[in-house]
Amino acid sequence: MKLHSLALASVIAVSSFAVACGGTVETPQTQASAATKAPVAQNTHGAVKLVGDALGEVALRPEQRAEIEKLAADAEARHQPMAEGKKELLVAFADQVESGAIDRGALQPKIDKVTSDGAKARTEDRAALVKLHDILDKQQRNDFADALERQVKGKRGELHVRGGGERGFGPLHKLASDLNLTDEQKTKIKDALKESFKEGMKEAREHHRGGPRRGPHGGGKHGGGKHGPRGNPIEAFREDKLELPGAPPGPPPGAFGDHMLKTAEKILPILTPEQRKLAADKLRTLATEGNAALIVH
Repeated sequence: MKLHSLALASVIAVSSFAVACGGTVETPQTQASAATKAPVAQNTHGAVKLVGDALGEVALRPEQRAEIEKLAADAEARHQPMAEGKKELLVAFADQVESGAIDRGALQPKIDKVTSDGAKARTEDRAALVKLHDILDKQQRNDFADALERQVKGKRGELHVRGGGERGFGPLHKLASDLNLTDEQKTKIKDALKESFKEGMKEAREHHRGGPRRGPHGGGKHGGGKHGPRGNPIEAFREDKLELPGAPPGPPPGAFGDHMLKTAEKILPILTPEQRKLAADKLRTLATEGNAALIVH
């Protein structure tokens, strides 16, 4: 449940499209199978839609498009349990925000479910990504990588990730700005966020030191392929042979949820009952509109 790298998460989600692929080979274009650009996966959401939008900028042959549209529907179905779990978690979290007290025991089963669903999807997506790579020819892979990079950059700006730091406090900053905080409250909340950020970074470093060995089969120069210290899955997709980098170092699964709860425990005592009610209502609205991922990663 951690937003460590939107690029990595989005590219891994690409593979959801390719679960049913059978290794389509590249074939020369003919007049009957000319490649064209058109929207892809329009009725999808989240990372699946992000990828679909990128594929919409790639000229695809009719047989490729039909295959991808079916796979997009499969991907949407696969990611639905995780999306529903995030929604339920955010609604439950909102109820606790309004009450002014965080009950970790009540939230933990929901956190565990979202974490488990996410891990399952990532495992299946990663294996299927190689198949999607085989569907596209070299030019299509480059066009897709270019388009996905643009989509990712746009999404980063939308979610205020840069403004919120690596651990992604952008949505919290936006939420705080809507609560009509006093100067004293702003100072206290700012200090609380700084403290939480430092704690999160410390936890990440400790996990990294005890994590997988960096080297030929882990992270590091060789583990990430030819595209930088940690590897770049978007750049890797351009290659004739797809070699995905290992998972980037960071906190263990579920750590982000725990980090968010710790942050909430610091902030809730600073808010008035009216402000907590307003914050809770805004969180419920995010969940209802399908934007739970803005808070629950």
